[in-house]
Order: sequence, then structure tokens, then C-alpha cells
Amino acid sequence: MLRHFACLLLIAFTATSVSAQSPVPEKRQVVTQDTDFFGSDLEPLFDTTVEACRNACFANQSCKAYTFNARANSCFPKSALTETQAYEGAVSAEILLTDTRVLNQAQARANDLSFLSQNDLQRARQLALDIGARHPGGQRDTPTMVQAAQDRVAQKDYLNAMRWMGAAVARSDLSDQWVEYARLSRSIETQNANDKRRYAQQALEASTNAYLRGLRDAERANALLQMADALEALGRGRNMVPALRLAEAIQPREDVVTALEAAIAKYGFRIVQHRSDHESAVPRVCAEFSDPLVKAGVDYTPFVRLPDAGLVVQADTQQICISGVEHGERYRITFRAGLPAASGETLTRDVEIAQYVRDQKP
Repeated sequence: MLRHFACLLLIAFTATSVSAQSPVPEKRQVVTQDTDFFGSDLEPLFDTTVEACRNACFANQSCKAYTFNARANSCFPKSALTETQAYEGAVSAEILLTDTRVLNQAQARANDLSFLSQNDLQRARQLALDIGARHPGGQRDTPTMVQAAQDRVAQKDYLNAMRWMGAAVARSDLSDQWVEYARLSRSIETQNANDKRRYAQQALEASTNAYLRGLRDAERANALLQMADALEALGRGRNMVPALRLAEAIQPREDVVTALEAAIAKYGFRIVQHRSDHESAVPRVCAEFSDPLVKAGVDYTPFVRLPDAGLVVQADTQQICISGVEHGERYRITFRAGLPAASGETLTRDVEIAQYVRDQKP
């Protein structure tokens, strides 16, 4: 029996490791507490954990549900869900399959999210595996749980609204409900810094899952809006820009464009200040950028509209300076959209600066 149990655990571990290569699990569970799924038993496992029970069921194509007896640490995989009985201390779960359309697009959607780390994707996947156990709701259908979440929102009880939505997500696995789970996670009010970060992290993982499952443009854009919000809350504001650029490319609607412009103003490649070097014998007007410029191979002259053809454009590290200006004169200089940074980011629109070159001090 011990050898058979060890083989089952090895199969479960191998299956979990292989499926980890995909950003979206092929199966999920809907958990019901204090309930026994009676009958239809496959080979039981003893002296085990609920996580190992879940993994063994996921690895077995014949397993459609399981009951874990927490009192005896015993696992009873099921070939079908036929009858339920109340049983205190039992944790039961129905196994559901992921939509094949979601699985077919999962890797391409993950490739879109190049601004996220592999760890971000792994954490999102783990949330998808854990959400059924985190928010048990097996006794209810999805519309009932969504309505319960909406009722809590009306009462401004965002914590319990998030829990109800999590239970709905575990059953439905729908992109728009993953988005709402992310939004509610960010809406929870707390003064505890650790809790704030935890909910922001949960929102990032949920919005990632929402994007991976988005079958329509609007769903994907909504997921990216929530993702950008979570990234900023986690101190990763610079990652907002590529997230919102992707959203704009998918669906350039007003709320997306507004959010992108605000993110660029705070975190994107931009001019952070400009000045005149008027104390030098040869004065210059300089614009300093938020990011380093391309070190070599790029002529920045075409990206600068000058008021006088005799002026000269000089790029250096993180600034572009215009030489040939004169003391006591005012200049309007436009830096054109598309001006590149070393990171690959570009100016999203023309930026005009007005600079007066003061006379030298006596």
C-alpha cells in the first residue's frame, strides 16, 4: 500500500510539474466544506494531505471529485459526484475542466505580458489552483454568489464581497469575474501595510488570470486596467506603461487612453526638466529625460524640431542639448513623438518646451 501511495504521489507531482509549464491549469476545483461526496470511490490514499489529495485527483483522468477526511488524513478520489452527505471535518471538491479556448490561447496571452516576470505568472497560476480552497462555495451556483458579492458591495463590505466573488470565480473561471475579484481585492480598506500589499498582490494575480482567460477585447483591456492599478500599488509604476500600452493596442477607448497618459506622466519615458546653460561662454538649451538615451547608432536630430536651422542637436547620456543659441533670446523647441530611449520606450507625443536664455551675470 505504501509503495502504491508513493507511486500515486510521484504521478501527481510529475503531472503538476508538467502542467506548470502552462500559465493556465487544465483543471480547477470547487470546494465544499463539511461534506462527504458519498460513493463512486477510486483507490483511496491514507496518511496524506489535502493538497496531495487534490494533486492526485488532478493527475488521474478518471477522478471527477474527491473527499478528504481531515480527521484521518485520508483521501477518497471519486469517479463521479453522485451523492452528498454532511460530514464535519471533511473537505470535498468537484473537479472542473478549463475551457479549451482558454487553454489554446494561454501561451500567446502570457507572451503578451512580457513586462511581468516568470514569478508573476507562476503566482497567478498558483492562485488559479488555490482559489477554490481559499473561497469554498460548492453549495451554491455562480449567479447566487455573484449576487451575494454585489449585495456586499452595496453595503461597502468589500472584504466579504471579494470572498463571494472568489467563490464564483472558482466555479466559473470567467475573465470578467476574475477582473471583479481583482477590483474588489484593491477596494478593501485597511490601515495595515502588510494587508494592503497582500491584497494588491492578489489583485495582480487575479488580473493576470483575467487577461489569460480573456476571449474578447473588452475583457482583456479591463484586465490590463486592473493590472496597472495593482502594479502601481506594489511600487511597480513603471510597469503600468507597457500594460496600458497593450490595453490601448487592444481597445483604444477613452478610459484606457486617459489611464495611459496619466501613467506616462508619472512613470513613462518623458522630459523631466529643461534648462538653459546661460552662464557658459557658449550657451545651450538642454532637456533632461527620465531614462537614458541610446548610446550609439541613433541620430536624434530628426526627432527635434528647431526654430533655426543653424542650431545643433547633441545627445549625451540622459539629455539632449541644443547649441548655437544666444544670450537674451527665447526659444521654442519641439521634441517629436517617437524619440527613443535605450529601453525601447519612445515619446508618445510631441513635447514643446519654451526656454529663455538669460544673459550671463556680470
